Amino acid sequence: MRVNRSRLQTLPRLNSLGIAGLLGLLAGCDAVVIERRAPLFMTPLSIDGSSVGDAIIDTGGGYEIILRESFGLELTDTVEVLAFGGREHVAVTEPFAYRVNEFPGDADFALVGLSVCECNGVGFHFFRRNGLVLSLDYSTMSAEFQPAVSGETEGITLPFAEPPPALADFDTAFIELTVQSGGESRRMVGLLDTGSNGTIIRRGLFAPDPTLPTDRQDLLIARPEWGTVAVRATLFDTPGLPDLIIGTDVMAAWSDRWEFSYASTGGEVIVYPRPDNSGAVPTGPILP
Repeated sequence: MRVNRSRLQTLPRLNSLGIAGLLGLLAGCDAVVIERRAPLFMTPLSIDGSSVGDAIIDTGGGYEIILRESFGLELTDTVEVLAFGGREHVAVTEPFAYRVNEFPGDADFALVGLSVCECNGVGFHFFRRNGLVLSLDYSTMSAEFQPAVSGETEGITLPFAEPPPALADFDTAFIELTVQSGGESRRMVGLLDTGSNGTIIRRGLFAPDPTLPTDRQDLLIARPEWGTVAVRATLFDTPGLPDLIIGTDVMAAWSDRWEFSYASTGGEVIVYPRPDNSGAVPTGPILP
């Protein structure tokens, strides 16, 4: 999701939260095939000392905090947002103090009322601003905030790739990938987005499969260090968003343990191979 500035001088871009879940399966050779709807990571959030429930941890969100309602904060402005459903206007709060997973912060504002997600969210600006590393474990669905990366030698580190030219100031966890569909293959830059429990891709990048619903595309997504994942992705058409958004469905298939580390600009993602080296396994036909 992208945001156009109104009276705010430092308003960031946003991606969508909680978009399409896993809607199908794909058979492939030497690939991990996703077989279940993926979860999202949550963390406690309090506003001005009062709990407001849990918030989604969103590595693809170019903001600090979003709120499902104002929670007593004064709404001081509105801003136009481009989401998957089109343009909409959402409210902006006054500055406030908060705690996320017991770590304090002072937000200049929060966005309230996004139609794509009636939820609270914590974006990557929180981790960059507070100098915290996000550590995720898919086997236990636990998230920890750490002062530094763990430094374990078996971790595979990838620096963030440059964002696509149209998103040059959206400085978060993009990585280069090889994506295949229907015999076609291309190199792409994809966004690692823990705010989405399903992988999505822009319509028209690959030829459609007449055997699938018109909003689905079977993909093989590969990194040589991590293996190949087969997924039936959801298609979208909205201009201005990344062409490929990698959700927690594909991330969990690659590895259980991930770390996201944000520098003042850029950053890196560290992925820890499973002890049984199951990053890529042969598969047979699987029905959706």
